[in-house]
Amino acid sequence: MPGLTKYHLDELLPFTLLVLWPGLAMGQNQETSGEEGDEASEQYVSVVTADKMPQDPFTSDRTIDVVDSEDIDEDSPRSLPVALLDSPGVFVQQTNLGGGSPIMRGFIGPQVLILVDGVRFGNSVYRTGPLQYLNLIDPLALDHVELMHGPGSVLYGSDAMGGVIQVFPAEPLIAGKSLEGHGEFLLRYATANKGMTGHAGMEVGAGGFGILSTFTLLGMGDLTGGRGVGEQIYSGYDQWAVSGAVMHRFARGILSGSWVKLGILATRIEDAGRTDKLFDAGSLQMYDNQDVLTWGKLHVDMDRISTSADLTLSFQHFFERVDTLAMAPDLEDWHSASRDETTALTMGIDLNMVTLLLDGRLHLAYGGMLYRDAVHSERAERMDLTAWELQDDVPYPDGSSYTNYGLFALVGGDPMKLRSGHVLRLEGGYRFHGMSADAPAQVELPEVRFDSVGHVGLGSIHYLYKDVFNAAFSFSQGFRAPNLQEAAMLGDTGKFFHVPNDDLGPERVNSFELLARARFWRITMAFTSSVSLLRDLIKRVPTTWQDHDRIDNKPVYHNVNGGQGLLVSLGGQLSMKLPVGLSLAGHITWTWGEEDVKNGPDEPLTRIPPLFGTIVLRWDAPSCPFGRAFVETYVRFAAKQDRLSAEDEKDSRIPEGGTPGFLTWNARAGVEIKGHARLALVLENWTGEKYKYHGSGIWSPGLDFSTTLELMF
Repeated sequence: MPGLTKYHLDELLPFTLLVLWPGLAMGQNQETSGEEGDEASEQYVSVVTADKMPQDPFTSDRTIDVVDSEDIDEDSPRSLPVALLDSPGVFVQQTNLGGGSPIMRGFIGPQVLILVDGVRFGNSVYRTGPLQYLNLIDPLALDHVELMHGPGSVLYGSDAMGGVIQVFPAEPLIAGKSLEGHGEFLLRYATANKGMTGHAGMEVGAGGFGILSTFTLLGMGDLTGGRGVGEQIYSGYDQWAVSGAVMHRFARGILSGSWVKLGILATRIEDAGRTDKLFDAGSLQMYDNQDVLTWGKLHVDMDRISTSADLTLSFQHFFERVDTLAMAPDLEDWHSASRDETTALTMGIDLNMVTLLLDGRLHLAYGGMLYRDAVHSERAERMDLTAWELQDDVPYPDGSSYTNYGLFALVGGDPMKLRSGHVLRLEGGYRFHGMSADAPAQVELPEVRFDSVGHVGLGSIHYLYKDVFNAAFSFSQGFRAPNLQEAAMLGDTGKFFHVPNDDLGPERVNSFELLARARFWRITMAFTSSVSLLRDLIKRVPTTWQDHDRIDNKPVYHNVNGGQGLLVSLGGQLSMKLPVGLSLAGHITWTWGEEDVKNGPDEPLTRIPPLFGTIVLRWDAPSCPFGRAFVETYVRFAAKQDRLSAEDEKDSRIPEGGTPGFLTWNARAGVEIKGHARLALVLENWTGEKYKYHGSGIWSPGLDFSTTLELMF
């Protein structure tokens, strides 16, 4: 199977798009006729990530799942990464308590694209590998999260190789003529890290206008792990988050049905410790992150030409400070430190349009985007209590810029009429993309410029029967352009000395996916399988700098394109409604990855999750005169992962011989007095098992009890 990765499939794209000629009807909310359809139809959160049009996730031709605000309320997660722990096919690696990096189909970090209401959340200084930046989004400020598995680069551009995580902040109440308003106040306490969370929000609306604002404050203490781990020093952190939105819907005139929105998400995380190298190397890293994202969106409905358009302007201010401390043997004091500070200012513009053709039987989605980063960076060192001294070797050349742009088109519909209840949908899409970067000269380093342009496509064939059966086969391409760290960084990274390479290009994936979903009586089930062929993977290889292969006794490396690989992923989901309010649900995912190594034996790809999943038994009170109530018990499990790459074997976050498997028993309960109050109780890992998610630098909580009280007015 690894030999398949030696075939470049770009030349097959025109043929693929010719055979799978554009099609895929609008995923509108439809009522199904007949007894089967009535049993299957349920309330759902309409999703737009798969093809930029509203649809029931069950009827999509892509694997897509939703975490809505009710899920977040019941789960009471500390952070957004934690809120995704029970999502099918999502494995969350945590280097530290203040982070969390979702792995989707074997892809991690910048290979999984994060969007906020359609705006790219990442930038050119996001590092390779696991990232903590998803924790910069407050889950209590969200309406829902959509998770699309597999490449999404045709619609969204760079980074969407393993999937797309799109978060939708809560929108303000839009009231009529009279003034209306709502508010909430929430308190939460968790025992494993003595964590306190406070949250307040308010929204008011009148005359087609709405205003919403929220504020969240977290104080996380050091986390106590499972049996024998104890308290994990330097794992706690503090965080605050602010969000807001102003929205107006036009009710009259030529803009009737259109709306305009201004939004802001702002977060700061302080003193988030990374301790995976603390005990063996005496190195402690402390992270401060701050992010302010503002955006304005105009949605216009042009009914006369069956077209709608969304224009979004955005500005993001990202800041990161990393203090690396050389600790004394007692691990309480330090004797030297280095500090890296990076600021990235990103301006973006997105235009997305949808036009309906042939009386709605075809739809055309098209548009483009342009994002530009301006980067400021500096490095300083100090000994004991001396003053910080600025250094010449900065993490990123100060004054660097990075531009990311693209144009796309996707068209779909029902090309032929079948018998009643049968639907055949086809889809095809194409994107032209490009990037360019400029890193100014610095001491001993000439100017580094690099750029690339390319093309990606997708195609699918999709069969639906009466909203109770769905089968689809799709081909999609993804890519990730190199970031500034990979291409332009010069200096000591801690483990090696890194030098630039301006010949670095994007890494790419060609993915084939087969999915099937069915729902009948009280059962819903789904199965998905994917094969992803990787090429031009960005790899670190030995090189020289000024004719030296070692600098300060550390090996010299740079990044090159050269890796090829294969990823296979299988997943299954099942849910069943039982009598008297009971329900049973579960999901399981298996991923296998291998790299084709030149001049050597093939080896596993790095950070591949083991077999993992969740099983939930739940009871919802059949009738509650005051609101609703539920109780559930659930199991999280993962097999041992001892199939390691050479990089995994050197990773201090992975125990020798691999990460042990685990099974934890957990429970949740909640009651809500509708419109007045909500109480949520969560008991996790009640047996106190010692465990961690593969690749994580911190042990997961031992016995942890959290309680959340929310008052609404």
